[in-house]
Amino acid sequence: MRNIVENHVEEMLEFLRYDKSQWGNIWEKLKSKFSILGEIEKSLGTPNFDKLERRNFDKFLYDYRELVGKDSIAKRIRQRSEELDLKREDFITFLGVFPKSVDWIVVEENEKKVIFENLYSLWEKGELNKVSEAVFQSIVHFRKGELMGNFYNKEKIFEEINEFLAKKEKDKSFMKCICEILYEKVPYYDWVGFYMINDEGVLELGDFVGEPTEHVKIKIGEGICGQAADLKKTFIVQNVLKETNYLSCSPKVKSEIVVPIFKNKEVIGEIDIDSHYVSPFDEMDKKFLEGICSMVSDYLDK
Repeated sequence: MRNIVENHVEEMLEFLRYDKSQWGNIWEKLKSKFSILGEIEKSLGTPNFDKLERRNFDKFLYDYRELVGKDSIAKRIRQRSEELDLKREDFITFLGVFPKSVDWIVVEENEKKVIFENLYSLWEKGELNKVSEAVFQSIVHFRKGELMGNFYNKEKIFEEINEFLAKKEKDKSFMKCICEILYEKVPYYDWVGFYMINDEGVLELGDFVGEPTEHVKIKIGEGICGQAADLKKTFIVQNVLKETNYLSCSPKVKSEIVVPIFKNKEVIGEIDIDSHYVSPFDEMDKKFLEGICSMVSDYLDK
């Protein structure tokens, strides 16, 4: 398999070797070397070097050398090679610098897609230490057909949600509130709902946010939800098309995570989350949602 990540950051900072009055000219030369810069300018416009300061680029370069060289970007991507369908070899990831506040953009070069990762934009937002996560995230969104976007820090999002829920009054609207805030705050949580085990011993849909589903009741062991309840463990399916025991809710759904809710070590329900993206979930989601389910268990125990 060919290289999936090309790093051209230091090459693109060649203009730092020259007086600022020459930066525009050097940039034009860089466009001859890297034709994708011209394509990016069609969407983002030409950088205004008169308004840019050398000290910012110097600080960026220092931080880049300290942080990014230690970051195994390609390794993280290849860990999800099958889910992201890397064998198609239909794109490359290009690490570069473009003085605009857009973290990634897709352009075409020689009839191939290039995901341009703007590390300077990440640095301006204080997220340069998250390059590996940002690159992976852009590929997940590219696979859905998106052509431009900005990095979202899952860790910060999850912390903010936890802080909000910790202060939230634990009344009868608590579980509905959880569904609403997860759906609103997490960009790839496209359906959020709770299934609780009813008197018949089956999972029954309770509070949810998203499109209505025909699966209002699910037998234990049936589908992803039923398996999670049966085996008493979190299930993460990064691509539902490759799962045999899956109950289809919508053709939009590409992946799913289900986390059980326990009381006295027995499953009493679960939180179910569908995503319209392939392979968006990781250990952070698992840990975060297991914490949410523990919070719900405490609430139901009162």
